Amino acid sequence: MAAPEPGVLLLGSDFKALGVARSLGRRGVRVAVIDNLPRSAWFSRHVSRRFRWRESMGSPELPSFLLDVAGSADMEGFVLWPVQDDALEVVARNRDRLVSTFRLITPPWDALEQAHDKRRLHGAADEVGIPHPRTWYPADERSLDALDVAFPAIVKPAVSVDMQHAIGRKALPVRDKDELVQSYRIAAAIMPTEHIMVQEIVSGADQYSVGAFAEAGQVVGAMTARRTRQYPIDYGLSSSFVEAVEVPGLMEPAQRIVCRLGISGMVEVEFIRDPRDGRQLLLDVNPRPWGWHSLCIACGLDFPHMQYEHSMGRQAVCSRPRYGPRWIRMLTDVPAGIQGVRAGLFSPGSYLRSLFGGEMVGSVCDVTDPVPAAGDLAVAITRLAKAALPNRRRQPRARPAGPAARETSPPPPGC
Repeated sequence: MAAPEPGVLLLGSDFKALGVARSLGRRGVRVAVIDNLPRSAWFSRHVSRRFRWRESMGSPELPSFLLDVAGSADMEGFVLWPVQDDALEVVARNRDRLVSTFRLITPPWDALEQAHDKRRLHGAADEVGIPHPRTWYPADERSLDALDVAFPAIVKPAVSVDMQHAIGRKALPVRDKDELVQSYRIAAAIMPTEHIMVQEIVSGADQYSVGAFAEAGQVVGAMTARRTRQYPIDYGLSSSFVEAVEVPGLMEPAQRIVCRLGISGMVEVEFIRDPRDGRQLLLDVNPRPWGWHSLCIACGLDFPHMQYEHSMGRQAVCSRPRYGPRWIRMLTDVPAGIQGVRAGLFSPGSYLRSLFGGEMVGSVCDVTDPVPAAGDLAVAITRLAKAALPNRRRQPRARPAGPAARETSPPPPGC
């Protein structure tokens, strides 16, 4: 009997990982997950093995843990697949240690850093003539006075996970010089000062993306989408409602930046349309599964399957996408809708109408794999409950002495 195809080890178990697990699990590919917080993919019937990690997914100890898991669970030759930025960086920085045990789809750090660090991404965009929002990089607090900042603006990290992990936000709004100094001080307490950037706000801008699969910098399959809503609505951590629409003129700049960065694999290129002159301004490049990639599957572009086939040395087969389906993450889109109504961005009726009619793809809900929805909701409720506790009751627990691997079974729904 022929040996089974190599499996996949996902680093992270959120709804992005769930989309990958469902795509591959339905094709008979063995899927395992590692995470420090069990989330939706952890509960999927398409995941056969689960390993709990007790540290941050960006911990320098993670590679040793991965090698222990591979040895103890007979996973040598599995595709190692980070689905979140901190794990992506760890794998890229430790490629030489991991490549002899796993099939890697993550580029070396010197290549990945160009997309990971906004300073280097903006430099690459400038080289190939792709515009982006005006951005300033203050050397220190004293240099803020010399910046010709157009307000309103935002203070944000050049490496996005810095602020998200600390305060759960991607950016801090600033309306004047005083707020600029205050927000800079908050940012400086969180991250290295060389990671702090100040960026203009492009008011009234629509947000769009290209979801693609690339081989050595050449896009071989792609589609465009409008990121209609995000949560929070100002500087969202992620999209909550995305529509598959054809956006003329977006593919070409996406191809240019993907080629400049030499990306292979799944990649999302984010833009905002400047209403002042109609230019598409580059916001971000995500060389990993992005939040709404399951919408692409509904449109005929199964990027996780393409990625797996590419990792096996086989040609990734793609087709022309169909447009029309929409994607929703209900857990965040309902609060985004409430925020949008309160801000006067749309009426309650128009929000409700957007939820009905046409084909809708859920980030988690699937009648053929129902348990992740219960697990996702349970995790959200647990987080809210912990956040509501007084600080004195939320002291961090002592960490275990070592990062030993522990395989676990999924808890029942709601636990």
